[in-house]
Amino acid sequence: MRRLITLTVALAIALSLLTGAASAADLVCDAERVLYPISPELFGIFLEDINCAVDGGLYAELLKNRSFEWEAILNGQRADHYTAWRLQSGEGSIELAQDNPLHPNNPTCLRLRPNGGSATASNQGFGGNALRGGIALTEGAVYDVSLWLCGPGFTGEVTVQLTDMGGRPLSGALSFTPGAQWTRFQGQLTAEKAGGAVLAVTASGTGQVDLDLVSLMPRDRVGASWPGGGVRRDLFEALRALEPAFLRFPGGCVVEGSYVRANAYNWKDTVGPLEARRERGNTWGGMQTGGVGFYEYFCLAEELGALPLPVVHAGLLCQAREVRESPLTLEETAAYAQDILDLIEFARGGTDTVWGGLRAEMGHPEPFDLRWVAIGNENWGAAYFSRYHVLSEAVKAVWPDITCIVSAGPVAEGALPRDSWAAIRRSHADSLVDEHYYMDSGWFLEHTDRYDRYPRTVPVFLGEYAAHEPVAGSRRPNNLRAALCEAAYMTGLERNGDLVQLSCYAPLLAREGEIDWTPDLIFFNDTSVLLTPSYYVQQLFSLYHGDQLIESSCEGLYHSVTRTADSLQLKLVNPTEEAVPLSLSLLNVPDGSLSGWQLSGGMKDTNSFAAPDKVKPLPVEAALREGAAKLILPAASLTVLAIRLTP
Repeated sequence: MRRLITLTVALAIALSLLTGAASAADLVCDAERVLYPISPELFGIFLEDINCAVDGGLYAELLKNRSFEWEAILNGQRADHYTAWRLQSGEGSIELAQDNPLHPNNPTCLRLRPNGGSATASNQGFGGNALRGGIALTEGAVYDVSLWLCGPGFTGEVTVQLTDMGGRPLSGALSFTPGAQWTRFQGQLTAEKAGGAVLAVTASGTGQVDLDLVSLMPRDRVGASWPGGGVRRDLFEALRALEPAFLRFPGGCVVEGSYVRANAYNWKDTVGPLEARRERGNTWGGMQTGGVGFYEYFCLAEELGALPLPVVHAGLLCQAREVRESPLTLEETAAYAQDILDLIEFARGGTDTVWGGLRAEMGHPEPFDLRWVAIGNENWGAAYFSRYHVLSEAVKAVWPDITCIVSAGPVAEGALPRDSWAAIRRSHADSLVDEHYYMDSGWFLEHTDRYDRYPRTVPVFLGEYAAHEPVAGSRRPNNLRAALCEAAYMTGLERNGDLVQLSCYAPLLAREGEIDWTPDLIFFNDTSVLLTPSYYVQQLFSLYHGDQLIESSCEGLYHSVTRTADSLQLKLVNPTEEAVPLSLSLLNVPDGSLSGWQLSGGMKDTNSFAAPDKVKPLPVEAALREGAAKLILPAASLTVLAIRLTP
């Protein structure tokens, strides 16, 4: 039945595209004809620090290179440690130092010698350069300041102030007197006017003072009590509005690392006190501060109402990149398995355990609701599956209720996924299988029946996907056509919601001007958040997610019909250039109002910071009488409707 309906719809739409006209459509369903349950966690989100998504984005930290640890992932130079800092020595001098580390994991600091006068270092933030400050202040907003100082033999004071690039004040100043030991100082600054700013740190007096882990965060942020400091509120609200069922983190290729083993992500470097966390070169460029570490990821998921889904590397470096070192041996892999067990203990262990005790110490005595662990990202082949076996068996031996997630590779078609699936069905059929693929938009329209053909034995996690339009300028556009092709494909995910347990679009976030990959679900700059047509598709499917699939028929449209105990949900995709008159025949549904949203426009329409609402859902409503209703589905549109089944 699944395959027949899908092929009929695909044929009808193909004919309409050829003829240039769309026929009227009739959708018939019976609210009592339940086919099977749908996974309650079908639609989630995936957060990876690509495109400055986390550091320089979601993370509330406004200072770039706050700990002077910035370094290229390969062939790092000493000068890298000055990245984003503008040095104004005044009468004194400034230099990097590593003979007085704040912590062994944080070895570099900045030494200021005012020489009886002053020495100033200012941080330009993530958007600054030699000509302008990159911290976008909001007039009247309060900012939390934190910094570590150590000044044995220093006589004088250290002041901190927001200024413009010319040194003109944009806030009041804070004054601190450092001592002989590393000490953390904190305070608040209020922006007296809006504009691009820098944070200036000035040492005045005699002797020398060391500076490290300087932080500036807006008071209005989410998670201010988390050890890392919290996340940017407007981006958090955009994520929360998606109502994700789960949060996959922290990667992606970030987890695997690049080139050498030392670049592989180590979750233990990202927990504990902030000053003890080790910064790491990001596979995509720049640095990961660890300010959003595994504890903060777990807290973020909880704050979003989502289940956490951590990803760990599988003892292999990124197979899609140049690799300069061999994988872990099987003996090394067996030893590394303890890191994964420790992670699960960190999330779920009692406060009397080592890692559960650390979680409690960080502020969360209750365990997190961890159900899955993904072992590997986009891995394949014998080297991967032999290591996956060692690691997954270690997890199952101690935590049998944790579901391990196995990779089927980074592509949709060909020998690689076929061989991966054969190996998985042969040896790892108790796992959840992670598929990744990025395909052109037309592929998604043509393959809405992909999972109709899968055996119903091994469940699927569609961990990364997006429809890719041809490059326009320097990027693949997030236009309405791509979003509608994704919507059509997602009706296929719903129709196969018994098999496909989880799915998430990728990548999630991109900072304008720092884009490594397109398309992306959400773009942002220092002050604004831009939602794409694909964002609205993901949001509507999540908001109108049903528990059960209802048997339905509708030639000429991609569609799905689901229900909960008290509501029926209809999703209808018209990816043609013509409007479609639609007649609904809904059996065992009381009279009432069908209400929901329509997303429509021109196929090539995109949103921009200049026109953020060009493509945006608009409300739609239709009256249902004796099971019948009529409405018009605009050209190039997604329509999502719901009606109550109970008074």
